[in-house]
Amino acid sequence: MKRQAKLSPIFLALTLWLGALHCSGAAKQDNAQNNAIEAQGFHAFATIDGSNISAAFGTLSNTSEQPIALQKATIINSKATAELHQSIKEKGVVKMLPVDSITIPAKQSVELAPGGLHIMLINLPKPLEAGKTIALELAFDNGTTLKIEAPIKGRNIRERVINKSDKHAHH
Repeated sequence: MKRQAKLSPIFLALTLWLGALHCSGAAKQDNAQNNAIEAQGFHAFATIDGSNISAAFGTLSNTSEQPIALQKATIINSKATAELHQSIKEKGVVKMLPVDSITIPAKQSVELAPGGLHIMLINLPKPLEAGKTIALELAFDNGTTLKIEAPIKGRNIRERVINKSDKHAHH
């Protein structure tokens, strides 16, 4: 029995050391997974006069070996809503539909762009003005959150419609 009592502290110390070693490796893996998403080129368009909606766009890159899904977007310090959306063309009509998540495949990028996947900004309490920024937080299924200061661009939907109309008017 005395021998067992002497081995217990050694056994305990060895167990704690191995546990700590294992946890530090897991922490490194988790940290690598948590740093696996990069956001580039994010921006939003200025709102049209009287409108309280806009959209945010950019590119999400996954540097990990596993797919990672964007599950939620929020507008920081705002009661406005941010929703993940996809534009689809159905019977010649473009529709915007909410999606549950946006998967970024391993070692690949997904572009959020007009006419495709994007983040809708809904019920904005005040207009988005060109030259300012909007703060977004993106939440992913691996526990990662990214905070982004997206610049607001002046090119809004009305300007795109006018530009397209002008081009067609000259033909």
